[in-house]
Amino acid sequence: MATQGNRRKLEQIERTLERQWRSLALAEQRGQPAAVLERMYVAYLRTLDAYIVCARAHVGKDAVSRLAS
Repeated sequence: MATQGNRRKLEQIERTLERQWRSLALAEQRGQPAAVLERMYVAYLRTLDAYIVCARAHVGKDAVSRLAS
């Protein structure tokens, strides 16, 4: 169950990353100031960091479950 919950969290973070990236691209196309784009990009990177942490935890749980079997 923990693995499935972690997988759902990964999927949720992936959707957030996609949404943030699209918003950043649109903001750039619309000529938003550099400071705004920078803040959006920093938020994207924070979300990406959260994704990496979650993905590593997910992989770690899978590796432990394979060792136990």
